[in-house]
Amino acid sequence: MPDPVRESVQSKLTDIVAMRRKLHAMPETGFKETATAAYIADRLKAAGLEVHTGIGQTGVVGVLNGSSDGPSLMVRADIDGLPVIEKTGLEFASENGVMHACGHDGHITMAVAAAELLAPMKDRLKGRVVFAFQPAEEIVTGALAMEQDGLFDRWQSDRVIGTHLWNQLPTGFVGVNRGTVFASADAIRIEVTGKGGHGAMPHMTVDPVAMAAQIVSTAQTIVSRELSPNEMGVVTFGQIHGGSAPNVIADNVVVEGTVRAYIPEVREQIFDSLRRITANVASAMRGTASLEHLYGAPPVINNPGVANWVSGIAAQVAGEESVDESPPVSVGDDMAEFLNRIPGTYFLLGAAKEGTEGHHNARFDFDEDCLPIGTEIFVRSALDYLK
Repeated sequence: MPDPVRESVQSKLTDIVAMRRKLHAMPETGFKETATAAYIADRLKAAGLEVHTGIGQTGVVGVLNGSSDGPSLMVRADIDGLPVIEKTGLEFASENGVMHACGHDGHITMAVAAAELLAPMKDRLKGRVVFAFQPAEEIVTGALAMEQDGLFDRWQSDRVIGTHLWNQLPTGFVGVNRGTVFASADAIRIEVTGKGGHGAMPHMTVDPVAMAAQIVSTAQTIVSRELSPNEMGVVTFGQIHGGSAPNVIADNVVVEGTVRAYIPEVREQIFDSLRRITANVASAMRGTASLEHLYGAPPVINNPGVANWVSGIAAQVAGEESVDESPPVSVGDDMAEFLNRIPGTYFLLGAAKEGTEGHHNARFDFDEDCLPIGTEIFVRSALDYLK
């Protein structure tokens, strides 16, 4: 039988692909997405939505009001790129030293396309749809910036949904978890302080390099010896800075890294252990050290009830055989800040493309056939929730 929603999405397919490619060629990093935000705002205004810019510095909010009062559904999409020089060889590849290497160009496209498709149907909606285009996801600070500008107070919503395309899952698969989707992601800095001096006379110094090495080594036992084998945790140190010459013992060393966990309790346990190890190891070696939490986001955990609802919508689009739970992934995403305030679901959208690399790689790409699937899920979700 004819399906008007499916037909409307398919009729827009050429425009959807063109939009994605235009966005892919003009990426911008977190809080610098001025051209991207202007493009989003222009399209939403042209579709007749009420548009607000500068929310969270460079975020955009588009509001589609229905024919009468009712519940509010928020659709969230992230908009920033990464400081990666693209090496895909695509005709529409970025040439500005920044790259959409995580699929955010696809996320923007699906949300904008859904808004444009829903706008002519607004008389069928009882309530409103709030489209939140969030900056700075890659540094997990954009969601909180939008909150500080009143996102959740000015546009209070009853449910929130979003998607992250994932090119390590087959195109057409929709992963809807009833629990954790992504891990927490926190950046940390440990500053180790000793007493510098001559490399030939270490007994007259307090060596911060030795202290830092011991802290890094001991911290690995948090996961191997303090967490339950059934719990996931990751402690990674990616940078060590200190010293000025090979024969000089420095006064200070700075170590930076990340912490990840699937549940809030494990996240806190890791931080408690890091504070204890950092302070005690340094003290035992006659120095001092402090742990600083630079920025981060909690784990992305779906609301089970909303997840069940989204699963039903996704089954209408992709077929029941293509909708299932997917294994949690240890990356982070500040969609968590939305889900911690509004019952919601973040679903993964399969987008595997042969010959490409995974997310955050200079040769990353995804199968554009995923775009109409995600767009249709957004449209059907709004029509169903606000019917």
